[in-house]
Amino acid sequence: MRSSRVTLLGLILAVFFGAFAHAQTQFRDVPAGHWARQAVEFAVQCGLIEGFPDGTFRGNQNLTRYQAALIFFRLYQTNRLENARPECRLAVERGAQEVAPELQQLQQRFEALERTTQDQAARLAALEAEVKRAIETSEKAAALEQRLAALEQQVQRLAQAPAQPAPAQPEGPTPADLQARIAALEEQVQRLAQAPAAPSAPQDAVALERRIATLEEQIRNRPDAARVAALEEQVRGLSNQVTTLQNQVNELRQQVQQPAPQPQPQPQPEVRPPEAPVLTAPPVRNFYFGAGAALGIIPQPSGGVFDSSNINLSGMVGVRDAFLGFGLRAGLDYNLSTQALGVEAYLMRHFGSGLVSPYLGVGARFLPALANPIYGSAAVGLDLNLFGPLGLFVEGNPRFESGGNFGLGARAGLKLNF
Repeated sequence: MRSSRVTLLGLILAVFFGAFAHAQTQFRDVPAGHWARQAVEFAVQCGLIEGFPDGTFRGNQNLTRYQAALIFFRLYQTNRLENARPECRLAVERGAQEVAPELQQLQQRFEALERTTQDQAARLAALEAEVKRAIETSEKAAALEQRLAALEQQVQRLAQAPAQPAPAQPEGPTPADLQARIAALEEQVQRLAQAPAAPSAPQDAVALERRIATLEEQIRNRPDAARVAALEEQVRGLSNQVTTLQNQVNELRQQVQQPAPQPQPQPQPEVRPPEAPVLTAPPVRNFYFGAGAALGIIPQPSGGVFDSSNINLSGMVGVRDAFLGFGLRAGLDYNLSTQALGVEAYLMRHFGSGLVSPYLGVGARFLPALANPIYGSAAVGLDLNLFGPLGLFVEGNPRFESGGNFGLGARAGLKLNF
């Protein structure tokens, strides 16, 4: 492909669009008044060309196959070929066939870039989730560290607290002196018990026992003993508190070092929905016959969608379940204006047999009046079973013609099920 850039762009844009938008050109080598300036400006506005980094268009330089393939690729991306005339589309398709290998390579590179962008977006989302989890874990660890430091400070304050001063001792013998005297008296009692019996011995022993009981009662009733017991009770309470705090500190340290356990899901009570009333299903009717009208929508006919040359009489006959849940359908279209006849066949799949029943189908159509009479077609529609075996149907018919052209039709009518 050795044509110049200006020649190729002028031909494509003039054939397809007929008129050019007026925009400020960005190439310094395309002066005002140049015969191809409007074509270059429109190509830039449509995104078909971008020029060279130095701000030039280089209209007299030959076009490489890769550059031509890039222009065709961008032209297909604009979707402007749908509204073009058939002969114009044929001219572009012939030009695209010449650079088909290069166009395929550009398509593969474009798809690879899209996949790379999707992969990077997924990795970015995963990294953001991981950063969020790390921040939450760090916040929890910081809170635990603060609680641990507060407990350690409380333990240190308890350990460093000064001992309470003992109350002043009242005048008189101390508990140690009383204990010594009691021990001496017990020793004397034992000597008397071991000594030979005497007339006054029993009386002396009873008197000594009474004196010992009196002294013991005095020891128990002294205020010093109560205060000592109170101090011992306080010491035991403080010891228990220190032990409890130490256990809490050890538990907090273990929680900081180990991951927090996942909360166990609480069993939910089983809630049974109310039983629905049993409805009697309508009788299944496997065969059907339909009649109605069909028309084309895309591309829009020159005379309008409801022009007589665009409306066909349509008839069909089919079976819903022929094998493995799939059915078959055959149809016939006839145009009263052009007297053109078309035949179609579909592999169908019906979903349910209630009041509203959707269905899908794929197949092919045969129109002898066309240059390429056979092309792929599909059926997407609904059955409205309103009057027993008699109902309505409405459906859309996408079609896929040769050369990658797309079309869309619709049909509606009555359907008899039996």
